[in-house]
Amino acid sequence: MPLGPLLLLIPLLAPQQDETVQDFKKYFKRSRDTLEKVEYIQALKGIDDPSIATLLLPLLVHKESPIALASHEVMASLSKPELRASLAESIEKGKPKASFPILLRVAGDGGWLEFAPLIRPHLESRSEEVRLWASYALGRFRDEEAIPALALLAGEDKSATVRVAALNALAKMGEGHEEISGPPAVACLSHPSLPVQAAACKALQKIRVKEAIGPLIGMLENSKGRVLELVYPTLIEITDLQYSDEVSLWKKWWARSEENYVMPTSDEIARRRSARKATNELYRPSKKTGSFVGVATPSEHIVFVIDISGSMEEFVVDRDLFREKGFTRFEKIEIVREEVSKAIESLGPNVYFNILAFASEIEPWRKKRVPANSLNKRSAHDFLRKLEPIGGAAASEMAQAGLTGSAGLGKGRTNTYGALCRALGVEPNQEAGVVTPGVVEKKDGVDTIFFLSDGIPSVGSIVEPDDILSAILEFNRFRGVVIHTVSIGEFKKDFMIDLAHKTDGVYVNLGR
Repeated sequence: MPLGPLLLLIPLLAPQQDETVQDFKKYFKRSRDTLEKVEYIQALKGIDDPSIATLLLPLLVHKESPIALASHEVMASLSKPELRASLAESIEKGKPKASFPILLRVAGDGGWLEFAPLIRPHLESRSEEVRLWASYALGRFRDEEAIPALALLAGEDKSATVRVAALNALAKMGEGHEEISGPPAVACLSHPSLPVQAAACKALQKIRVKEAIGPLIGMLENSKGRVLELVYPTLIEITDLQYSDEVSLWKKWWARSEENYVMPTSDEIARRRSARKATNELYRPSKKTGSFVGVATPSEHIVFVIDISGSMEEFVVDRDLFREKGFTRFEKIEIVREEVSKAIESLGPNVYFNILAFASEIEPWRKKRVPANSLNKRSAHDFLRKLEPIGGAAASEMAQAGLTGSAGLGKGRTNTYGALCRALGVEPNQEAGVVTPGVVEKKDGVDTIFFLSDGIPSVGSIVEPDDILSAILEFNRFRGVVIHTVSIGEFKKDFMIDLAHKTDGVYVNLGR
């Protein structure tokens, strides 16, 4: 729809709506309480008043994160074009500069399709952040007219983060546009950044071009690390061949088939897609560098995150199950200690790893990941041996008696958000859900996290499991870090399951 008529669609305010907006203007400025301000913003949701868009626009960059996020949510919920028509000039001119990238993100989240023509030119912006979120929005719109520009960003942009965003966008609409989308995706397979390689693999599972087969077979033979988890499923998705990840089979097949090979159509492979998906979901590469609780990984940059909150001193309920697994001690901490020790012992010499123990606070074994050599393994085993649950039953008994030794009780809660942030290299006090460019530029950043806990979050700057999940997924949006989750004990495990599945990880329930 042309933008001129959009402006004419702005309706007259109904009296009740006008009063609600006027009350917001009046009381929001007066309030000094953050939660109260958030509630005032949320009160605007569902009101058909076009002034809300411009009213909330400056709040997208509010210094208090909950206010900024609430403004984002309400603006994205403006479902009618006439309610957001007043933003046309801001989107066209890229103003105000501070909030514009976030406005692009809101447009993408809200599905504001009418602004696609105004957003496309911003793919050429000098601002990395603008290119990033313009790519995201146009991908969400599945805007086919943006494909050539997105392909250019995917293949040539200096920012690895922007390349990932562009590849993600192409993956949403690449089928039927293989001639344009295929070449940059294939080129990105050789990019030095793992997240770019991973995004290229995922894009090629949708775009499916013959030119990717040779490079993927080469990666299967020569690559190291977590990208191997994606190379084999991508080959399967492109060719529909049921070979194992034994590279010699692929090389022999390609040597005799390359010249005359004809790609199977999507319709031809659709009949077997369900079976193939199930196989790929269970796939773990044969070139593994380590394993934890049965989950093998080819990763060379691993962080183990271990819960040592007070409840970890408790005994497991299903002792027979753990006895069958060979355990002779049944405290949760002892079981975890033994499993993590075995995992560390299994690490190959090319792996860099670290351990984060957490309760209310996070205790790292090392300041950064270190090589899995014999000396560091010995030190890690000693660190694990000395770990004890914080603020368990003893501290609780002291608290009931009013004794000073109960101080550990407050330190023995479960700071899930803080621990996951630290593992990702994000400060827990960083604005939740805020992604900045440059997050995937490092060539050797952590790419695999094993997260083990025995309970739901109970302390930290974010405690609600759904909010933690949203924030962690946002921080991980362009990094592609795999998070395997492991639970032990009796508690609601939905958060652990969702976190694993939404980061391409595996969820393991050790038992009650």
